[in-house]
Amino acid sequence: MSALLTRLIPLIGLILIAAIIVITRRAWVPALSHSVPSIWRIAGITVAEARRRRVVHTVIILVIVILLSMTFFSYLSPQEQSRMIISSGLTAITVFGILLSIFIAAFLIPHEVETRTIYAILSKPVRRFEFVLGKYVGALIVLAVVTVVMTAVLVVVLLVQARLVPSTPDSVFNPNLGAVLFAAFMNYCALAVLTSLIILISTMTSTTMTVISAFIIWTVGSMQSTFRDLAEKAYGGAKVLLLVIYYVVPKLENFDFRQEAANYMPISIVGGWHAVLLGALYVAIALVIAGIFFNDRQV
Repeated sequence: MSALLTRLIPLIGLILIAAIIVITRRAWVPALSHSVPSIWRIAGITVAEARRRRVVHTVIILVIVILLSMTFFSYLSPQEQSRMIISSGLTAITVFGILLSIFIAAFLIPHEVETRTIYAILSKPVRRFEFVLGKYVGALIVLAVVTVVMTAVLVVVLLVQARLVPSTPDSVFNPNLGAVLFAAFMNYCALAVLTSLIILISTMTSTTMTVISAFIIWTVGSMQSTFRDLAEKAYGGAKVLLLVIYYVVPKLENFDFRQEAANYMPISIVGGWHAVLLGALYVAIALVIAGIFFNDRQV
């Protein structure tokens, strides 16, 4: 029953979104010509600000150093070395990507409010929801660039190692690039979902609370199957609470394909796209609520 409900929720959500778009097309189509340039300009400013922050460059350098250091484990067999590089590389991309998402998105709106630069932006013909969407799009661009760079380094390491490691017919170094690229893409989709929720929280609370809440969402979202198992064994209020957490918090673990890529296991493309559709629904809801809250916020 829960599996069926989990499959129906994104489908129903997408149908509702499509219906709303069709019904309100006369209202949003004229506004689109004004909103898109505004959102894009704010996104460009966000990207420029992120480029000036040393944390982005530090993360990229750290991941590159970690990935390059994996080429020195020559005592492992080709298959073990392949698994180790893929698993460790994707883990580094995931962890550093999430940390970067938290520390970029958590400061986007609160920093503008604290430094009062938001007044100069909102004094121009920029609506508040355009400001929120622009910040989100800018964060996505930064995360996309960082993810592409880190994934490209991992691919290069795998290709170089495949040429350097002596292979035998019984033991071949297999870089498994298709699975690695798919796992990296799904990791970026998880970052997109997490970033939207961080921006939503940042419209309601301080930077410190936003960072703490983001780490909690990351932790809970990465172990949703555990909450499901606990809910099946719990009773009363505890069962209700665990079920609420299971259905409300995004299931970030559904975007994690590191184990399949590292162990050469079959990857469920259907399961991956199901996670992407459900994630898109989370993003849409989170950004709509963020726009509503920020519109009512006194700044």
